[in-house]
This record gives sequence, structure tokens and C-alpha cells, in this order.
Amino acid sequence: MFAADGLPVSRELTKVPNSKKALRLGELARERGRHAELHPRLFDAFWARGLDLGDDDVLVAEAEAAGLDAAEAREVLASERYADVVARETDAALDAGAGGVPAWVVDERLLIPGAQPEEVFERVLEKIGY
Repeated sequence: MFAADGLPVSRELTKVPNSKKALRLGELARERGRHAELHPRLFDAFWARGLDLGDDDVLVAEAEAAGLDAAEAREVLASERYADVVARETDAALDAGAGGVPAWVVDERLLIPGAQPEEVFERVLEKIGY
């Protein structure tokens, strides 16, 4: 399916990592204005390069490549910093009806379940006035 859509996929994917640390790191990136740089790097690291997103060294390398401070990234990974934000966002997605990945909560009120064509997102955004 990946190849048919022209998407990269690693043959090295052997396990699904616990993504909580990556999500917390994402919140650091959001706070530092680097989320747009980190988010695609994490997807590429896992899907295209088959890296373990549960590994602190992998996460720190990706954070640094996205312009974040390595020491601060390690501090986040070694602590529970941003765990409350991740838990709150997870609860909101589940409350909205998300039952799997991906699931998109738009404007904190609409749920788009699963991988959808671009046209679905365009219609939703148009409907809510974006």
C-alpha cells in the first residue's frame, strides 16, 4: 500500500514503539516553535528509516536536527514534563470518538477517523469556515 501511494516504508520495522516520549518531545517542540520541523522528522524516522521512537538517543538526534537543544530534549525524556498535556489531548481525542490512529480532531470539535483523502479535510475546513 505504501509503494502504491509513493510513500517510503522501511523493511526494518520490527515493533511499534511506545510513543509517549515522542509526544512529550513534540510538546517541547511546539512550545519552542519547532513542531513543524520535528513532526515530519519523527514520521520519517519511524516509517522510512525504521528507527525506534522509544529510544532516547533516536529522539534526541531528531530533536537536535529539528533545531531543539539536545540537553533540554534529554531532560524532557527523562522526566514527565508535558505528560499532562499529552494525557489531556489523548483524553480529548478519545472523548471525540477516536479509536485508532490516525484520528484527526479539527477545531476541537470534529473528528475525522482514519486516513482520509485530502478532499475530506478540505470539505471539513470549508464547513467550519477556515
